[in-house]
Amino acid sequence: MPEAERLERILTAESLAAVDALGPMELVVGVHVSGQARYVGQVLDAVRAGLARHFSGLRTALLVADAGSQDGTRDATSAGMEAAAPDPPVRYLEYAGPRHRGRAIFAILAVARHLGVRAVGLLDCALTGLRPEWIRELLHPVLDAGVDYVSPAYTLAAWEGTLTTNLLAPVTRALYGKRIRQLVGGCAGLSGGLIDRLLGSDAWRSEWVAHGVEVWLPTEALAGGVAVAEAHLGRKGLDPGVQPDVATTLVRTVGPLFALMEIHREAWLDVRGSQPVSGVGDPGAPAVEAEGREPGVERMVRAFKLGLKDLLPVWEQIMPETTLSQLYPLGLLAPDEFRFPLPTWARVVSDFAVTHHERRLPREHLLRALTPLYLGRVAAFLLEARPRSPARIPEILENIGRAFEAEKPRLAARWR
Repeated sequence: MPEAERLERILTAESLAAVDALGPMELVVGVHVSGQARYVGQVLDAVRAGLARHFSGLRTALLVADAGSQDGTRDATSAGMEAAAPDPPVRYLEYAGPRHRGRAIFAILAVARHLGVRAVGLLDCALTGLRPEWIRELLHPVLDAGVDYVSPAYTLAAWEGTLTTNLLAPVTRALYGKRIRQLVGGCAGLSGGLIDRLLGSDAWRSEWVAHGVEVWLPTEALAGGVAVAEAHLGRKGLDPGVQPDVATTLVRTVGPLFALMEIHREAWLDVRGSQPVSGVGDPGAPAVEAEGREPGVERMVRAFKLGLKDLLPVWEQIMPETTLSQLYPLGLLAPDEFRFPLPTWARVVSDFAVTHHERRLPREHLLRALTPLYLGRVAAFLLEARPRSPARIPEILENIGRAFEAEKPRLAARWR
C-alpha cells in the first residue's frame, strides 16, 4: 500500500480487532456511505439477502465505511447491525485519515486483502434501488469466470447519465479500446488480484482520489489489461441527495479522467478502435427506456451562448482557431434547432485534454470552462434523442463513441 502495509495504521484498534475476529473470508461486500441515514438500513438488508441467497456456501461478510456523513448514518448503521441476524456478519470500519469516498474505499479494499478474499463487491449506499440479485451479478463472474473487474450497466432514460454517455464513456472507449457503459456506476465487483494492484498504486496520494476514485477503479482495470465484464442490472434507483453543480461535477470526474491519461500514457497512445466487453445478467435488458420527464434544453443552449460570449478569451487559450471556428456558428442557432456536431464535440474534449496535459491553465479553471460546452452538447443530444424511440437511442450513443475514436489519432499525435 502507498501509505503503510500494516492494517493497524489504517483502522482504529477497535475496528481492527472486530475485523480479525472474522477470520479468513472468501468474499466481502463493502458499502461506502455518505449521508444516507434514511436508506442505509434497506441497502444493508439487500446486501445481506444477496449474500445469504447466492453465496451461502462461502465465508462472507459485509463491511461498512463512512465517507463523511453528518446526518446520523453511523447510528442508523449500528441499529441495523444490532437488529440483523449474525450471519453474514457486519463490520463498521473506523479508519484513520480524512473522511471522503476515496479513503472509505481504500479502507474497504485494505480489509478485504487482509481477510484474504477471492472477490470484493463495492457499493455506494446511494443505490437505493439495489436488489439482492445485483450481488450475484457483480460477484459470480469474479468467482466463477476469472473476471477481475465487473462494471454495472443500467437501463436509463435518455436524459439520465449524460456526462457518462456524452463524455466519460466515449473517451474511455477511445483511449483504452473497451466499451463499457458506466464509468461512475456506484457499484463494482473486483478480484483479489486486482485489489493487490489497486492498493499498490500511488494514485491514493492524488488530490482527485477523494471524489474521483470511481473513475479510477475501472480505468485502472482497463489500462491494466485485466479481464473486464459488464453486469446488466436493469433500472437504477438513486438517492439524489445534495448534488454539486455541473462545473464541480466536471472537475471531480473529467479531472481524474484527464489525470489518468498521464498515468497510463503507454497503455492508450497506440490503441485504435474498440471492442465490447463480455456481459452477464440480462444482456437483452434495454439500455434506454421511455421516460416522460426531460430537462429543458433552452437553459442549456443559453448557457452555451453565454460561454461563447464571456469565456471566449479563456477558450482561445485552450482551443485553436480551427476548433473555435466550428463553434461560432452554433451561437446563432435557435434552441429548438441547436446542433453540436459530434466531430466538433470530440475535438473540443481533445483540446481540453491536451491543455490539461500541458498545464497551460490552472486545471480547475480549465475544467470549469468546459461547462457551457458540455451543456451545449447535452442540449444537442436531447434534441436528437427526443423524436426517436428508446430502441434507437443506442445508435446515437454508438455514433458518439465512433466520433471519439476518429479523433483519437489526432489526440495521440498532439500528446506525444
